[in-house]
Amino acid sequence: MANVGLLEDNTRIARLCSTMLEYTGHRVTVYQHPRECINALRLPLLAYEGRHHASRLSAPVTLPIEVLILDLQLPEITGIEVLHFLQASPLTRALPLIFCTASTPSEISRALNAAPYAAVLEKPFKLQSLGTMVNRTLSLREV
Repeated sequence: MANVGLLEDNTRIARLCSTMLEYTGHRVTVYQHPRECINALRLPLLAYEGRHHASRLSAPVTLPIEVLILDLQLPEITGIEVLHFLQASPLTRALPLIFCTASTPSEISRALNAAPYAAVLEKPFKLQSLGTMVNRTLSLREV
């Protein structure tokens, strides 16, 4: 299946989502803090930037995840700030996103303005809906 990143500050929700997604065959990396997620995605970016300047014939740089499930309401660094980081690089700009959030409609709208291609799954949700959303998001990327 796919490598799924999950940035969720509620450990109970993260554990439930991870278990559900692993049960359906996905490999899940749970990022417990926005900095952890940003750092994990920054390492391939640094390699990309170095290769981009050194040679166009370099092997492609890949991200550790194929889709990111992003809670918009996070402590210290908000999901919107993480989104701005992703938008700043050509390597992460196209990373498929699922906003899994209890944010207000205006916050969700703001996030969708920054990433109109993202899917939205509002909390509370059924765990089966998450698996369906991940599969749908990944299938859209392949088209």
